[in-house]
Amino acid sequence: MKVVKDGDKVNISCEVNLENGDLCFKNEEEKYIEIVVGEGKFFPIVENELKDMEEGETKTITLEPKDAFGQYIDDLVLETPKDVFRYDVDLDVGSRVKIDAPSGKTYYGTVTKLTEETLTLDLNHPLAGKKILITVTVASIEENQQPSTEKKPRFTLKKTKKPQKVKPKRSTVNPLKTK
Repeated sequence: MKVVKDGDKVNISCEVNLENGDLCFKNEEEKYIEIVVGEGKFFPIVENELKDMEEGETKTITLEPKDAFGQYIDDLVLETPKDVFRYDVDLDVGSRVKIDAPSGKTYYGTVTKLTEETLTLDLNHPLAGKKILITVTVASIEENQQPSTEKKPRFTLKKTKKPQKVKPKRSTVNPLKTK
């Protein structure tokens, strides 16, 4: 029987619950989640726990907030005047909103409070600060996809055809000269 190893491509079914049993996510039947173990594109702890599992095996893994969606940060709850937002829909408490900032970044938040003049948004992930339980079942294993462990550089240096000499600027002040 095949077992999951680093670099294997696996198809899993996945169910995510809170500690109290509330369902947060469940993939549709026969629409598996495909991951390459060791790439780090899924929760790293879950990827590690998949190792040595067999096809058809099920395991429940508990993730602390720091290993899941992070700690809840009070400073990410913002109260702002309604008139700073342009929106074409009626918002209610609990609405999820997408915010396109002038900088080009996109943020997501949940409306937590509405008054005549203000809007309170929580920019934390809805599962931030919560312990989650992920139940995974290995549906299939495709062996050895060779995960890339090499880090891609942020910048690329190119060599020019002819080396360039850099001349230091000449100073009009001689720091060694005294009066």
